This record gives sequence, C-alpha cells and structure tokens, in this order.
Amino acid sequence: MLPILVMGGFITAQEPAVPPAPATPSALVSLQTTVGGTAQPAPVTNGSLRQDILNGCSQQEENSRTTTIVGTPYPVKASSEGPFSGAITLNQDSFFGFYPILSGSYSITDRIAFTFYGLFWTNPGFSPTGTGTGLWTEFGFGVNFSLFDGAVSVNPAIGYLNGSLLSGSSRATVFDGIVAQISFSHAGKYTEGQLYGAYYIATSAPSNNNFVHWWVTGGVRPFADRTDWTQIFSTGFHFEQLYQTKAKVGDTSNIYTWLGPYVQITFPNSIFLRITTGWDLQDRVSSSFYKATMGFAF
Repeated sequence: MLPILVMGGFITAQEPAVPPAPATPSALVSLQTTVGGTAQPAPVTNGSLRQDILNGCSQQEENSRTTTIVGTPYPVKASSEGPFSGAITLNQDSFFGFYPILSGSYSITDRIAFTFYGLFWTNPGFSPTGTGTGLWTEFGFGVNFSLFDGAVSVNPAIGYLNGSLLSGSSRATVFDGIVAQISFSHAGKYTEGQLYGAYYIATSAPSNNNFVHWWVTGGVRPFADRTDWTQIFSTGFHFEQLYQTKAKVGDTSNIYTWLGPYVQITFPNSIFLRITTGWDLQDRVSSSFYKATMGFAF
C-alpha cells in the first residue's frame, strides 16, 4: 500500500530570493513551500529520491509475499518472529470427521524448541456410548530441531489419550493410551512437504485397539516470486494410510490408503486453506476420500 499524507490548508510555491545555481548531475533540487503561511524548505537529492523510491518498491514487494506454510493438521511456518509460535487448525475428513487442533512451540535455542499440542476429536463414534459423551481427547509434548538453516524441522513427540477408543472399554477413562510420533517438515520458498508417523498404543484394559497412522505430502509454490494474486497458491500430492495393528474383533488390517492431489491457498496474514481429494486404494471404507484443513499460523 502506498502511504497518503493529507495536510490542511493551501500549498503554494514561493519564488526564490536569488537565482538558483546552475544544475549539475549531483546538485540539490530545492523547493520552498508555504503551508499555512510558513515557508518550509524541502531539499531532496536526485540520488536519495531514487533510492527512496527503490526502497519503497522493494518493501512493498516484500510485504505482499506470503509465507510458506505446510498446511497439514500440524502446520509448520517458514519463519516466525519471537520465541513463541503457534497454530490453530480446523480439520475435517471423510473418516475421522471434525477435529480442531491447537499447537505451539517455544524456542529454547536458535535450533531447538519445546512443542505442545491439543487435539479434540469430536466424532461420536469414537466415544463409548456413541452419543458424544466421553469423546476421545489427545494432548502431547515434544522437541523440535531445526536443520539446514531452517529448511527442515524434525519434531519427535509423545502424547496421551483419554476416552475409550484404544482400550475398547465401555466407559471413558483417563490415559486410554499413548501415541509416539515424529514429523519431518520442509517449508521453503518454492517447495513444501511433510512426513508424519504415529503409533497409537492402548494402555488401559481391555486394551483392544492399536493403530499406525502416517502420511507424506509434497508440493510446490510456482508463483512465489509474484506480487499478484497468484502468489497465494500451492499444489502437490498427499498419501496417507491408517493401519490397525491390534483389533478387538477380527484380524488386523489396512483401514484406508489415500492418494490424491491438494490445492492450498495461503494469505499474507498466515491464514491458510488446504483442500485434498482423491482415491482410497484400499476401497474398504469408500472408493474416494476428502480432507479440508483451514487454520491460522502465528
């Protein structure tokens, strides 16, 4: 945005008292203006005026560019100011339903940060009664390591679950299970991607259900250098799998295997929306899938 300065009163040029000196390539260009009857000198050099214009254009171009954000349920922002950063995401897909996530990190050093998250599953099918009471609830803590000058971040974490999905109990309990997880994320100027894996293990009786959940995404920002509306877009692929390693009823099996493209919109204020659709290669739950993640990284 170009700044606009509004001043009250009339602005008129005043003739100089003596003839000006002959101009040279580096001479000062002097203009006196009368604002409300008071003479005000406004000396400007040709060189400084040119530099101010270039600096202003450069700043305007820099401010118009978006920040790369890995728009997965656990987003990663390319850069952050201050020791604290965080994200709020609203997620929904064709299997898990609706689940908001709050995540954050606090820098310990330039390359190490303490991380934490809270995941609030709202699918009533994950509760013991199927009515929405005793909903599955997940919290976790970890450590993030920034590598290769911030191009890659590695975040191992441990979480614990409350509810009854993993144990298979008829009542919701505290410490229903634990989840060991790790993510590798990349948020560059032109590229973005994430590899995430988690193992959900039941810790309460009767301890019936264990799961492995993982995904990999990779995409490009082809218009990252542009200053028009095209800079907000990125696109890529998404592969995700959910495998049940221990089952209350029946054999262990692959629940779904998703593969498909995504399109992401990221605004300069770090609000993002990622839409992913594609095929369920397992074709057990459905022949297709959809997933949407919208959030704010700060």
